[in-house]
Amino acid sequence: MRSQLRHLLFLHGYTSPNVPSRETLARALRSAGVNAELHAPLAPAGEHRRDPFNPTGESSWFRYATDRSNLVPQGIDYANLADVHHVMYSPWESHGSVELALWDQLCVLAEHGADHVALVGESQGGVMAALLGIEWNRQHPHNQLGWIGLVRTAPDPHTWQPRPTNDSATFTFNDEWAQIPPRYATQFCVVLGADDETYRTYTSIAALGPLLVNNRIANSGIGIHQSAEGNVNLRILPGVTHDSNEDDVFSALAAALAGG
Repeated sequence: MRSQLRHLLFLHGYTSPNVPSRETLARALRSAGVNAELHAPLAPAGEHRRDPFNPTGESSWFRYATDRSNLVPQGIDYANLADVHHVMYSPWESHGSVELALWDQLCVLAEHGADHVALVGESQGGVMAALLGIEWNRQHPHNQLGWIGLVRTAPDPHTWQPRPTNDSATFTFNDEWAQIPPRYATQFCVVLGADDETYRTYTSIAALGPLLVNNRIANSGIGIHQSAEGNVNLRILPGVTHDSNEDDVFSALAAALAGG
């Protein structure tokens, strides 16, 4: 590792801010010798987070308008810009407590250097982590995050373009969104389940395509070894679905963060 991690900001999955995931992640980090302090904010909850698949308004980083998880080939659920903008740049109340905007949380954790910070997200939290982490690197090219971890997820296509500053703006799909990100100092860990039917492996890898143009795979659980100097650590775990083998998934993530 380039530097010792001091903080890990973990963004939970859609409607699943449950304690077991955080406990499993904390245990995996300890076992791998990663002593980073774990921060696990709860996404907004309540009436403003209701959607067709979350009728009771459980915690989510953004609302889903459509569910494409059962389509073959699988499509990507696009993040609603207003929702994403809100959690990135505005505080919110969740489960009786006020959470700082994710951007402000990163600012606090990166006070002594962003390279000591890992930003990790699982499922919908991984979409949010990619959007947030790439935007941080874009605005702080000389103070990049140490790690971005994407777990059982696929980045939104808008990840690779600058975020609009207007929270009511909408994206239009044209050639402009397909920007290629630069070579990053940030290390990336991507942990996928080979049998995940929500974020299928080929969908996740396709979504990572722009990142992989200038950032190379260094190690992989499927035998790919493109470059010893690569900064994208891709691990595809056989027999793992979207909701199973939590210990194995977080152990793979922790091993990557520990440099293994």
